[in-house]
Amino acid sequence: MSDKSDHELEKIRLKKAEMLMKLQAMPDHVIKIHSTEEYDKLLKDYDKIIIIDFWATWCAPCMAFAPIFEKLQQEYKKEFIFVKLNVDENPSIAQRYMVTGIPTTLFVRKGQVINKVVGAMNYDNMKSLLEKLKDYNH
Repeated sequence: MSDKSDHELEKIRLKKAEMLMKLQAMPDHVIKIHSTEEYDKLLKDYDKIIIIDFWATWCAPCMAFAPIFEKLQQEYKKEFIFVKLNVDENPSIAQRYMVTGIPTTLFVRKGQVINKVVGAMNYDNMKSLLEKLKDYNH
């Protein structure tokens, strides 16, 4: 084989290895973020859309949205990463994304916000949005 062929094969191997590393097992539950470091690692580790529910214990609409978020996570756990982030415990992440009202749901891919919903969503609206975003993951 020529040096050029060897070089091309090595590039293919590296690309495949990189893709395999990104294909780590998807979480089977909603991830609760407790620190900026934990959140940044999550962004780095997954090449999927991360759906972040910004909430607080004193927020009644947040509490009403919580079971909807949990149910949809079970239905879409192969396509998306679902994250809950308490704004009182993690104000710096809320500030990073300029979240000023809760509940706010952010859809983040590779650190970039691709969609933002302020206010609680009902099941059907959230499901419809997830269906539209599924193709964005590939």
